[in-house]
Amino acid sequence: MKLMNHPILFITPLLILGIILGFQFLMPLKLTAICLCSILVIFCASYFYNKSHLFPTLFHTIITGLSFVSLGFGIVQFQRLEHQPQHYLHFNLAEEVLVKGTISEKLKPNRYYANYIFKIENLKQHKAEGKVLFSMEKDSTEENLDIGDQLIFKEKLNDVYAPLNPYQFNYQEYLKKRRVFKQIKTEYTSVEIVENNSSSLKKKAAGFRQKIIQNLNKCGLSQNQVALTSALLLGQKKELDAEIYNDFTSAGVVHILAVSGLHVGIILMILNFVLNPLEQVKGGKYFKYVLSVSCIWLFALLVGFSPSVIRAATMFTFLNAGLIFKRKASTINMLCLSALVILMYDTYLIFSVGFQMSYLAVLGIISFQPLVKRKFYIQNWLGRKLFDVLLVSFCAQVGVLPLSIFYFHQFPGLFLLANLLIIPWLFILLGFGIVIIIASFIQLEVPLLYELYGSTLNFLLFIIHQVASYENLIFRNIYFTKEMMLSLYVAILFIFFFFNYKKKPLMFGLLISVLIFQSIYIYDFYEIHQQEKLFVLHKSRKSIIVDKTGRQLKVFTNQNTSLKKSHLLENFKTELASELDTFQLRNFHKIPNHKNLLVIDSLGIWQLPKGIQADYVLLSNSPKINLEKVLQEIKPQQVIVDGNNYFSYVERWKNTCRKKKVPFHYTREKGAFVIDY
Repeated sequence: MKLMNHPILFITPLLILGIILGFQFLMPLKLTAICLCSILVIFCASYFYNKSHLFPTLFHTIITGLSFVSLGFGIVQFQRLEHQPQHYLHFNLAEEVLVKGTISEKLKPNRYYANYIFKIENLKQHKAEGKVLFSMEKDSTEENLDIGDQLIFKEKLNDVYAPLNPYQFNYQEYLKKRRVFKQIKTEYTSVEIVENNSSSLKKKAAGFRQKIIQNLNKCGLSQNQVALTSALLLGQKKELDAEIYNDFTSAGVVHILAVSGLHVGIILMILNFVLNPLEQVKGGKYFKYVLSVSCIWLFALLVGFSPSVIRAATMFTFLNAGLIFKRKASTINMLCLSALVILMYDTYLIFSVGFQMSYLAVLGIISFQPLVKRKFYIQNWLGRKLFDVLLVSFCAQVGVLPLSIFYFHQFPGLFLLANLLIIPWLFILLGFGIVIIIASFIQLEVPLLYELYGSTLNFLLFIIHQVASYENLIFRNIYFTKEMMLSLYVAILFIFFFFNYKKKPLMFGLLISVLIFQSIYIYDFYEIHQQEKLFVLHKSRKSIIVDKTGRQLKVFTNQNTSLKKSHLLENFKTELASELDTFQLRNFHKIPNHKNLLVIDSLGIWQLPKGIQADYVLLSNSPKINLEKVLQEIKPQQVIVDGNNYFSYVERWKNTCRKKKVPFHYTREKGAFVIDY
């Protein structure tokens, strides 16, 4: 495969490289514009000079590459929030401000709050822009809020909470990659809903989705069946039961809950089959193409324009032309072209996990599937179809495996079996589901039809639950760093090129890349086993001290309940700490670096044996003590306060430490306190 025959394949990685560099370095817009214009002039001159020569010059190839790297870099600079003067980050947000804006997205609620993405339109009575996390205390009337609702309220914009304990999921960083930098928490009574007569496409689509869900609820389907239909066909996973979602994850088929290329491809196949008679009419091919593509984009709008659906709809818009008009189209070119269009429109999508995984999955399929199929051919029709399903699943998993382990630190061992059972079933479910939605919408009363569909969904859930029940075949807490991920992708790339071209240098490249991956893993494995740390974790109404030495975790707590399956400690297990023991919290801890930690709990005992020095003092469970006297007698280097204390006590202790000039660490504000041995 020559790059000159696939220019889009040559351009796309360079544009992505420019985008990545654009987020690493900030450049003034005027300088960016001057540089882009200069490079464009050089590129045009090189292009016209190159046209007059029989063979392309190396200089022109280099200039072309630099031009697209610069284009990616420049697009990022024009889209960066630092260059958007009306973004709320450029306002003074130290106090409460009057905010006006619109709800643009509904998020999954938690126990106490209903969560939304809120698009700011006006701040301090000045035009403004930007998105915030909008959290409203749950109220019996909170269902009144929906996508497109315009709100006015006066609140303070706060930072999104950062993780307070090591190895936790960083929700703050996740939202920043979605351009959400602040959070607003309020009550329903503090918000005024403006009479909003706007009829945006997203609002109409959200209303239509809600209408579909209401109709499905009236058809006699169970709550789980409606929630699963909403996830598979409407892209709405918020109401899906946590246990069902965990089963999909454990079985390795959670991707079918995220409406993406698989769903769009199946729907396109159904549409092309249904619209096939149009090809017999003069000009029918053009009408078939327009109608099928329009339906794809209407479906993308209906599910809320998620990155994976936009990618799939864009790619299939190009690919479908080749299918209908019988023209050969390179799938990888269509994939790259869709990436170009999407990233030029919104460069921040490069950080989206869904965007990354959907592209890598398709790239894995279109790269490795033809390679394997050339080597194996099964004559039996049924066997060939089953092999195709397994092969597609395997190739997609090859594409996303390093990224999936890096983000989620687990690997389902039965993913091939699960996909073999589920993907053919998905064809039936999507087609059947569309029929059910139409039937419920026109209020067609055929109880047997709905019962049959419900049984089909129940059978799907039964299969997935059975596969997920094999806990021993789900490999969790896999330690995997960014360097490991990148080196493994390099190895996969060399595997593809070697088996495709069978050149000796490629074999050496493959061996070297595998050696590099192993070296990185061994080095990181050795480094993390050398770690010896003591953590005072943050936990409300509970005190937890973790002593990590190599692969061993000693957990000291004042609660009798077992913490071995706690999510808090699962994160530590990922860091190669497989041996875990729990103990009752002690009042005195010796630290191997010749320092000591004194724990003063509700009993208020703080006297030390003669000759023993306490370098650190941990205040836990709101002890009634005279801290000034404690500091005077013990003279600690640091006072630590965990989340198991009254707020009023904490403020008093903070003032005392400030007065005595003793460092004060409150885990609710600064996160876990870490002592390196």
